[in-house]
Amino acid sequence: GLEKKGLSWFKAWSSGDDAFPINNTTGKVYNGVNVFWLSAITQDEGYEFNEWLTFKQAVAKGGMVRKGQKSSEVIFWNIAYKHKDDGRFFPNKKKLEAAGVKEEQCLKIFSLRTFPVFNIGQCDDIESRRKKTEEVKGATFKPSDRADKIIKGYKKMPSLKHGGGRAYYSSKKHHIQMPKRDDFTASGDYYHTLFHEMTHSTGHDTCLNRKGIAFGNEGFGSATYSKEELVAEIGSEFLSGLTGVEASKGEENSQAYINGWIKNLKDHPKLIVNASQQAMKSVNFILGD
Repeated sequence: GLEKKGLSWFKAWSSGDDAFPINNTTGKVYNGVNVFWLSAITQDEGYEFNEWLTFKQAVAKGGMVRKGQKSSEVIFWNIAYKHKDDGRFFPNKKKLEAAGVKEEQCLKIFSLRTFPVFNIGQCDDIESRRKKTEEVKGATFKPSDRADKIIKGYKKMPSLKHGGGRAYYSSKKHHIQMPKRDDFTASGDYYHTLFHEMTHSTGHDTCLNRKGIAFGNEGFGSATYSKEELVAEIGSEFLSGLTGVEASKGEENSQAYINGWIKNLKDHPKLIVNASQQAMKSVNFILGD
């Protein structure tokens, strides 16, 4: 729901300064495409820390990668050197320096290499270098009995995990991923976001089988896609109102969000009415009515 490209909607949770992937052993930040790649995996898998190491590094620290865990590939450019005069080959800078040869005396040879790494969340007995100290001030989560009752009462509730920096619903896995509760700036933001994803989930083929839930069918920005976002946000607004939870910038953000998708539906006024009807069907389905 909330991570869609091109959508500048209020992000109700904190990302902190620990977004960049680092090597858990050296503390060095991964660069290039690895920043995007490792961060995306951290979010999608719900890992608590964006910290990585090799199998050998895990063992050297007295830990172990858990059995059955799949590695992720880190990409880097390896630079080798060939002497311009005598053709001597040096596989890396260390060998070059050991031979007393300067870089400017050589031709550089670039080759793309990959090596496997594991998130520390895939390991046992590996501690994070980044202790969680960036909790948002005043963001102590206060549960809502009324909201929790609805969540627990939803018979087709997808699997739910907390962690990472994104909120989304996966129709393929019938799964909702949410940031941690204390990462939200207000308890109402947490529930509003979860209700949004729960409303999406009612479109699953085992529930109301709504066309728009398979987002890839018609692509980002299509009328079907936009309508599905409207359905989810209207449903979230209704459930938030029903339980009395308030987002920190509730009305303002929700209306901005809804208006953003209505722009994509301006040539389809009937779809706006239909989206409202679908949202009410979704709410009733969640409530078990």
